[in-house]
This record gives sequence, structure tokens and C-alpha cells, in this order.
Amino acid sequence: MEFWSQNKVWIVVVSVVMICIIIYNMMFKKRNKVKTAFSSLDVMLKKRYDVMPNLVSMVQNYMTHESELLTKLTSLRERAQSASSIEENIDLNNEIDANMRKLKVSFEAYPDLKANQNFLHMQAVLNDIEEQISAARRTYNAHVEDYNNLIGIIPMNLFALLFRFKPYKLFEITNEERESKKWM
Repeated sequence: MEFWSQNKVWIVVVSVVMICIIIYNMMFKKRNKVKTAFSSLDVMLKKRYDVMPNLVSMVQNYMTHESELLTKLTSLRERAQSASSIEENIDLNNEIDANMRKLKVSFEAYPDLKANQNFLHMQAVLNDIEEQISAARRTYNAHVEDYNNLIGIIPMNLFALLFRFKPYKLFEITNEERESKKWM
């Protein structure tokens, strides 16, 4: 009888350890999916960073009044390329997005620029990159939501705390965008 009770203890201990291993591995895999999705997004953002200087130098000849905006875009690009965390990268790229929209609106005031073939090509390339970035953001956000939900539910949140799994930040629209999209 004593042999059976000692085995029960070992069975419980081994079961608890196995459950902890399974949960840790599940969280680890989800976190890696977030990191992989961000890496894919980062590649698309790098493409945009590479195109931005060409676009800026091309439009500087036409847009004398928007030099402050062009300078800000250049500065944001440099800061985003050297961002030290995913959160910082997200914040800087949200700022780049807002300024790129301002730049696109400014194009309307320059008919000569809009007729320039090089500019039209550059704008088409940028639009294609922006669509790829949008798709990569959706993928990243889906993985972040899945991961954050996993580490936020009971009892998984206890394991997340124990194993030091932290939530990731979503790519979200800025407050400025949110305000401009209100219906009334």
C-alpha cells in the first residue's frame, strides 16, 4: 500500500512538470510567431525606409513650403531604423504613417510634380510597399492578439508571470487617425 501512495505522489509530480513544460512550450511558440511576424513586417518597413530618401529628394525640388515635413520624415526614418524595441519601432512607424499621409495630401498642390514620370513611378512603388506593410501588420496583429490572449487568460496568466512572458504591443491607428475617421 505504501508503494502505491509513493507512486501517486510521483505521478502527480511528473504530471505537474509535464503540464508546465507543455504550457511553457505553447507560450514560447506563440511568442516566436509574434517575433517572426514582426521580422516580416520589419523587412517591409526597411523597404519603405529605402524608398523614402529617393522620394524626399525628388519632391524637395518641387515642394519648398513642406521642407519641415520632409525633414521630419527623414529624422523619423533614421530613428525608426535604429529603434531598440518593438514598441519604439511601432510608435515611430505610426508617426511616419501620419506624416506620409500629410505628404500625400501636399502633393495635390503641385501639378508639375504629379505629372513627373519618376515621381509617379516612385509613388506607385511606395503604394505597393504600403499595401505590403498593411498586410504584414495584419499578420503581426493577429499573432500578437493570439499570444496576448493566451498569456492573459486564467490560469495561463499565472504561468506567463512565472515564466516572464510579457504582452506585445499591437500596431494600432493613431488618435489623429481615429478622430478623422469619426462619422459625425
